[in-house]
Amino acid sequence: MSSVIANSIYNCDPPPQDHVATIRASSTQPDALKKPSYGLDSPKGLMLSNVAAPLYLYASLKGKRDLWDDIIDKLSPDQVAGPVLDVGCGRGLVLLKLAQRKKTPRPTGPAYGIDIFNSADQTGNSPTATYANAACLSLLDHVILHTANFTLDFPFRDDVFNVITASLALHNVSSASRESAIGEVIRVCAPGGEVIILDLMGYVSGYRKIFLQHGWTDVSLDLGGAKVMFGLWPCQLLKAHKPNVGPRPATYHISAN
Repeated sequence: MSSVIANSIYNCDPPPQDHVATIRASSTQPDALKKPSYGLDSPKGLMLSNVAAPLYLYASLKGKRDLWDDIIDKLSPDQVAGPVLDVGCGRGLVLLKLAQRKKTPRPTGPAYGIDIFNSADQTGNSPTATYANAACLSLLDHVILHTANFTLDFPFRDDVFNVITASLALHNVSSASRESAIGEVIRVCAPGGEVIILDLMGYVSGYRKIFLQHGWTDVSLDLGGAKVMFGLWPCQLLKAHKPNVGPRPATYHISAN
């Protein structure tokens, strides 16, 4: 096994491209932003909302941001000190909130994000947009960003991440692909780690079933509330803790060799 794999969170050599590092090293930088811009969830969903479109707009542009602030504020320093992963990170709303928690009061390594960057799921979705938001928040040193299809094998080792999040991403794929994605989340979550998934009602109970089938017993399901009513479609919030069957893995670092 090479030193890159042995000393990193990855299960592949070389590791996948880090878009933040690539864009940062390029001669062309995105325009500086005065404040982050996260786009709009699924324009098609907005059109289908009809008279409930104002609820959809509120949820997409403000409500989910406020809800994730509440969620991430409740994570303990020990939880965010280790590796964290946002699945389907898009333009970085949740990813960058995690990175901010890891940056202060003292840096504890980067937050990792993966996505296929499909603009049909979120307007303007691209690695460059995520980079611009990270730069705006002075978080370039605290984010690692990869293109990865979360319906396939994640490019990470088993039992790595202390916290794994997914926000309104998993419902965009087929039932079989959702099952595969949850299986990968289970695989890369560290013993004792926490998974937090926000998604549309009707999907999340299926995620819970998969966790229970894998022997996770600490799995809760709650309504997302008025902040995340996408039209007339409410959201649910799943929180799950991986059984602590062994010592939590040490924090992994990317090898420079």
